[in-house]
Amino acid sequence: MPDSLIVDRVLGDRPFAEIGFPSVAAVSELRGVVVAGGRVGPPGWQPGTLTSGRSTRHIGVYDLDGLRCRSLIPSRWPVNTIAFHPVLPLAAIGTGSYDGGFFYEGELLLLDLLSGETVSAFAPAREVRSARWLNERRLDLVLAATDDESGKGDTWGFAASIARDDWTALPAKAIGPAELAGERVPSVPPGASEAALRTLESLSAACRNMTFTPRRQVRAVEPLRDGRVLAALDGVRLESWLPSGLREWVAPVPGGGGRRIVVTPDQQAAWVEIQWAPGWDGPRVRYRPNGVELLSLQNGEVLRPAGSKTPVAVTGRQDGWVMLLDTRHAPTEAGTTLVSPDQQESAPLDLGQYEFANTTFVVRRSPELLFLQPTPQGVWIAALDPSGMVRPLFPLDWDAGRGIRISGGPGVRLPDALVHAGTVVPSGHRRIEAFVVRRRADGEPEWVFECEAVVTAMDAAEDTVLVALDSGEVVALGAADGRPRWRQSLTFHGMPTSGTSLAIPEDGRVLIGTADGRILDAQY
Repeated sequence: MPDSLIVDRVLGDRPFAEIGFPSVAAVSELRGVVVAGGRVGPPGWQPGTLTSGRSTRHIGVYDLDGLRCRSLIPSRWPVNTIAFHPVLPLAAIGTGSYDGGFFYEGELLLLDLLSGETVSAFAPAREVRSARWLNERRLDLVLAATDDESGKGDTWGFAASIARDDWTALPAKAIGPAELAGERVPSVPPGASEAALRTLESLSAACRNMTFTPRRQVRAVEPLRDGRVLAALDGVRLESWLPSGLREWVAPVPGGGGRRIVVTPDQQAAWVEIQWAPGWDGPRVRYRPNGVELLSLQNGEVLRPAGSKTPVAVTGRQDGWVMLLDTRHAPTEAGTTLVSPDQQESAPLDLGQYEFANTTFVVRRSPELLFLQPTPQGVWIAALDPSGMVRPLFPLDWDAGRGIRISGGPGVRLPDALVHAGTVVPSGHRRIEAFVVRRRADGEPEWVFECEAVVTAMDAAEDTVLVALDSGEVVALGAADGRPRWRQSLTFHGMPTSGTSLAIPEDGRVLIGTADGRILDAQY
């Protein structure tokens, strides 16, 4: 067994994968590069899930010949505009995003196309909506307002023109408010990314003879006994990959995405939790609650649509029993149901309230239907029996004197213990604290491994627990003692990525779904 990950193949690879869903793309024939900005999205299950703060917005620099990613730069805000200097190997990149309140923040990044290094030129932050080089010395910008007290900051901005003799020598934060105080002009925030999509599609077809399809966040990955691989991700209910590496079929869900997969014991179907895209009800945004569907694994056909208007999460156990867990915070009627291995659904059960912070408690290889149950004494790990009886096992937090709330995380059931992750919910200016813990049957911890980032996925085989972190690391822990055996930052083609899902097939390999829509098939 190697002491690190060795990636043998990648499913879902494509040009420009590193930037996720593109917002802006620009081509320089002179420099032989493509610069594109996009977003891979947060690693958590749903918006608002705790993360360690790693940037989800990326700027990629690609060789025009072959489309190899040369540099990958994190961006604090969405990329709005890209302008290549007429002579220097330099690009001016304007970023920014209206926050829905009174402030428009962003920055002007000066990107060295050779080294991949950037300089953030503004002090303080200011949204840049467009950039254009007038000549070698002068850069014209359109900036958003500094605030939106008038309520019309999305219809006008300010024009500014900045001159430097040597733009490569500009230090960070060298451009202050005085130079940005320009004339008021009509301006709107950047719109949709259709132009970027068309540009990347054309380049992919011309340079690599490939179709460019944006992919993000593989939220769940599951191996099948016949060698196929299932994945659920943003924009896709479920997809199936053949052992040859070709995609067998895909069941799309525009704007939404698959979140969890529970395969039936006969491996002919799978339950998939789906997060639907928001819609419009007249002038108001309408949010459709998460639903669970049963899909055929022969062709992705929906065998049982999500019929309930109640938001539910799916949890399974090894013998095929499935729980469709009501995830309303304060339900007024029973909403949780059980489904037997032969697809018979129970009458609704009342399990009490549900807390959003417990969404990510998903335990692999469990002989029980485990969930987190809020009680007057705190959150407990509980098991739901097929009879409908709830058995509280032990508190999520084993330290009653901690005084700080813990949220759930992914886990895996070992023959004689439960290993699960958690996050200390920060208050004030506390940093996020995450951990992996092994619990005995009475809930006492046998070991605790403290993490520098939030745990996104976990699985185990033999005497090893593999843990994926949203920082991009994968850590191998000894199942018995919790000691790190090795840890490795995920990279592909030399560029960093992060794991959002993880599963260990029976052959001892590991499948890792990534934030940029790829599935790594590796030895460990």
